[in-house]
Amino acid sequence: MAHKLSFILSFICMVSLYSQGFIRTNSIDSLQTAEDIQQFIGRKEITQYVYVIDKIKYDSNCIAMADSLKIQPWIKGDFDGNGLTDILITGNKREGPATICILDKGNGFETKKISDGQLHEICSFTQVKDNQLQYLSIKNNYHSAYKLKKDLLAYKFGDFIEENNAPKNHRISTIQFRSTSCYGICPDFTLKISGLDIEWTADLNNKVNFKEYSGVYRSKLSEKQLKNILELLNYIDFENLNENYEVGYSDQPTAYLTIDYDDLKSKNIRDYGKMGTKGLRKLYEVLFDLRGTLQWTRHEAWEYNKFDN
Repeated sequence: MAHKLSFILSFICMVSLYSQGFIRTNSIDSLQTAEDIQQFIGRKEITQYVYVIDKIKYDSNCIAMADSLKIQPWIKGDFDGNGLTDILITGNKREGPATICILDKGNGFETKKISDGQLHEICSFTQVKDNQLQYLSIKNNYHSAYKLKKDLLAYKFGDFIEENNAPKNHRISTIQFRSTSCYGICPDFTLKISGLDIEWTADLNNKVNFKEYSGVYRSKLSEKQLKNILELLNYIDFENLNENYEVGYSDQPTAYLTIDYDDLKSKNIRDYGKMGTKGLRKLYEVLFDLRGTLQWTRHEAWEYNKFDN
């Protein structure tokens, strides 16, 4: 009798779990109209907002290209490869058309911003082929002719970045990253990474987790954190990135990245506006976040600095 009761309870639990999974899996599948999608975007867990209509409102610079590419306001697919249906949405914001991707992670949704807005990109379009995003954009850059740039995006390191089917495995010894201030309250700081050792020099506007930092701090990366940073650098093919990127508008922060690798090689990148590539922006995000996730010890300026020797 006890065995039979246990079987019945197990069966009920399985049915309940299956029903919940069916509802979650099909919450995106059931979206059919612009009104459905707009209501879905209004959910508290969706962190990006666009106004969805059946016809995207492009300006005169972009509408002919959008029509020729047959850009749709929404497309469904499995864009992160977890077997669940996601949705790519292009709608309108105050600054113009914008594209977001909402990923069903099984236990909730994640929202990823795909387009960067008309301030940085004169036009941008996202197409889908075989569940992969193709990103087309005309950048607003200084000293650069307007031309259409095409990138295949892969879901890697928790975001959509430029695809690299054959990443190299460079031996990276040190990483130095500086982010400058801007016309506003952008933080000005430098991070130096050598193995598991990391040093943070906090200059202006370094308020992290409600605490203001100023001076030199040191900490240790975990093996997992270091591995993630090195794999990301190799995946974005840092060696072959441009040495200079710059947006076509003023008052922005600048990122400076120096990577020493393969014993005698060094790569320097200057990125005014910090919009160089999607892969670089993911790297900046990871490095920025270290300021709030590590346990830091403050060191006085006169102390011996092993990074300088």
